[in-house]
Amino acid sequence: MNTQNVFKKVQQVGGGLALLSAAGVAYAVARRLNHRRGYERPFDPQKIVELKGEVIEVSNSQENKDEKHGVSLILAIKKEEIPVHLGPFWYITRQLHHFKKGDKVEVKGSKVTFKDAEIIVASEIRKDKMQMKLRDEHGVPTWQSWRKVS
Repeated sequence: MNTQNVFKKVQQVGGGLALLSAAGVAYAVARRLNHRRGYERPFDPQKIVELKGEVIEVSNSQENKDEKHGVSLILAIKKEEIPVHLGPFWYITRQLHHFKKGDKVEVKGSKVTFKDAEIIVASEIRKDKMQMKLRDEHGVPTWQSWRKVS
């Protein structure tokens, strides 16, 4: 094999690696954008409520895609059970504090209809001295690092 052939082989291998690298970066960027946009629950700033109750269940949504997989609580308030959506699984599970059955919590959030059911989309949740902020007053999630300034 002469020097010219060696250079051609190196160029072919290098070009192939560059294409694979570019494809990998594009996939990672697209995946990250899906995480930011995928978990969307309705939020109406005009319908803010504050509730105190006991967690009777912590559950994960049955969405197949990671970016849509969410965490919810069922709160017992008097004799009523109220679903409270916290946020995407990938975000909630990376927080320092977690919730379990029996926890006494205070929730602030928007009472909306989602999949034909009344739910609370939490903007913040408190347990003892711990406070977890999930959305701002307009409903913009804390896990979205960028948003258009109005």
